[in-house]
Amino acid sequence: MKSVWSVAAAIVCVAGLSARADEAPVGFVKTLAGTATVIHGAVSNAAALGMPVYDQDRLETGGDGELGVTFRDNTRISLGPDSRLELKRFVFKPEVEEYGLILRVAYGTLEYISGLTEKLAPNAMSIETPGFTVGARGTRLLVRAAKRQ
Repeated sequence: MKSVWSVAAAIVCVAGLSARADEAPVGFVKTLAGTATVIHGAVSNAAALGMPVYDQDRLETGGDGELGVTFRDNTRISLGPDSRLELKRFVFKPEVEEYGLILRVAYGTLEYISGLTEKLAPNAMSIETPGFTVGARGTRLLVRAAKRQ
């Protein structure tokens, strides 16, 4: 029975890896301290420096965690301790003038520093929180969302 579970776990891991092979990363983990996790679909991995981040990934930090990501357009985000953020949409295709960045902060703290997406298409960028949506129009923004009980 133990070997059946091992085979099943291996199949799930290979399926997760092959799905990622078709995708291009939207960014990479650039700073890291404490506990942080990158969740892609049903696969959860401890964050590591240089780890790729994909569209629709979820980023989470523990009570001692901090995580920084730099996107392909040079947008930078940093999550503080006990935070959760979903990368709802990232599109950066300057060759066809297609841009988009939507971040959803479930709770915690986020520092956002704009990159080329906001400069080239200011209306294509937004940050969603449990209480409101922000259309960032500056170069730097701080967001804090309380954890719902």
